Amino acid sequence: MSLLTGPGLLIDLDERGPISAGAMADLLAWSPMTLQIPMLCFFVLVLGTGPVATDLVRGAARTTWLTVNGRRMAYTAKCLVGFSVGAGVAVVSALVGALSATVVLAVSGAPQPPWGAVTVPVLRFVLWMGCWALISLALVALMNNRILPVVVLCLWPVLAERLVGVLLSYAGLGVGDWLPFAAGRAMLTDVTAFTGDDRSFAASMVGSQLSSTTALAVFLLYTAAFTAAGCWAYCRREAR
Repeated sequence: MSLLTGPGLLIDLDERGPISAGAMADLLAWSPMTLQIPMLCFFVLVLGTGPVATDLVRGAARTTWLTVNGRRMAYTAKCLVGFSVGAGVAVVSALVGALSATVVLAVSGAPQPPWGAVTVPVLRFVLWMGCWALISLALVALMNNRILPVVVLCLWPVLAERLVGVLLSYAGLGVGDWLPFAAGRAMLTDVTAFTGDDRSFAASMVGSQLSSTTALAVFLLYTAAFTAAGCWAYCRREAR
């Protein structure tokens, strides 16, 4: 699907003029601004939930713990592999998408975006996907189930968290900007990279006033907290 990034630019390229760095970064990150999370997340969910589910849900825990000499070591290894897979998939996807866009824009005679300005948001996307894999496997450990975490991760970032943020604001708790995936959206989409109407649209879709740097720190802290909680749960589960 990353190969379609370039051809997709031709649909409204003439109407928008030269594509901005922010818009290109959003395309390479699988449209997190519009979808609330990168669409690539739904594909990585299978890889992210699999390692821990294999142990706790499918009964391979005893073999794993004996092989790597302990539960904590097993969980750490799964985290390292999960993060590497999530980030690696994002790197390959971004490179393929960028190559596709470059070729299509060159053939069509359209101007190239400022690729240097695209690099930093794409790196944040790569880091985000690695964190997504960690959160996925942590939720499997916490819930001792594979299906329920998938449902939660499909619904919470896209819809439920927005509703919770609104309810909290009505209750006088203005913490909506600091919720996990609100920070994640602000981390992925730098609103200041957009101009004019695109900027106001981006701000409304992100729904968080945090700067990209602050949002990055917040999202990493949430990821660390989920990962630690998942480790605690994993080390206390009874093997099936």
